[in-house]
Amino acid sequence: MSEITSEEIAATKPDCRGAAALFAQAQNVAVGKTKLAPARAFALSILAGMMIGTGATFMLLVKGDATLSFGPSQLLGGLCFALGLLCVIVAGAELFTGNCLMVCAAADKKISWGDVLKNWVIVYVGNLVGSLILVAVLIGANFAGMNGGAVGNAMINVAYSKISLAPGVIFFRGIMCNWLVCLAVWMGFAGRTVIDKVFTTIFPVMAFVACGFEHCVANMFFLPMGIAAMGTYGFTGDIDPTKLDAMVQALNAGGACYNIGLATLGNIVGGAVFVGLIYWFAYRKKEN
Repeated sequence: MSEITSEEIAATKPDCRGAAALFAQAQNVAVGKTKLAPARAFALSILAGMMIGTGATFMLLVKGDATLSFGPSQLLGGLCFALGLLCVIVAGAELFTGNCLMVCAAADKKISWGDVLKNWVIVYVGNLVGSLILVAVLIGANFAGMNGGAVGNAMINVAYSKISLAPGVIFFRGIMCNWLVCLAVWMGFAGRTVIDKVFTTIFPVMAFVACGFEHCVANMFFLPMGIAAMGTYGFTGDIDPTKLDAMVQALNAGGACYNIGLATLGNIVGGAVFVGLIYWFAYRKKEN
């Protein structure tokens, strides 16, 4: 495969990279990720887990307001959640779901598949560690007690709603989620300024959150946070005792692993296949 040259990239419009240049930029970024020392990649992935969790925290504040109807709550929650991916893209961090795009470089033999898997494992574990650190900090900060405990109830409701989904629903929602997240990351390669990246990020992220799709790294925060809130504070709102019993039974490590595992598989398909490999097929250069 012949490489897209820097001259071809520079020949695109100065305010926005073109489609072929996006592909080249995505490959360059993937190559750079494989050159990160494992310790540095792990540290940056811890940051990414905390960043995504912070966006989720912002969203939970919205969900803790019961006066909002369904539509506005979903849209505003999605807008708040976008903070997390904005921090990852602009500040720089290693996020597993975004790194699914690395397959476009592996398919072109610019990096090895082993390099991709090594990066995924390091970043996935680091994202989990960062998420759990943030959960511990928020429990210490009594964040669940905001709005008279309504935020804690929102934590529990969100976690329970995710764990109680059917397996196929989680998987397919995972596909849709990372299709949108990786499109946001891919479109971010087009921008040359911070404001470009803000606008290319916000709308896909708002869409996946508002539509209730499943993001494995976000769920590394949502589910432990809901479990911790139930164990520390309990559900303080009016609720049918039968549903409360179901929540108590479902909110545990097994339920969290069930959701996160299936969401991860869906995220890989949505990001690696539906974005990374399809763009590779469309824009790869064949030997003459």
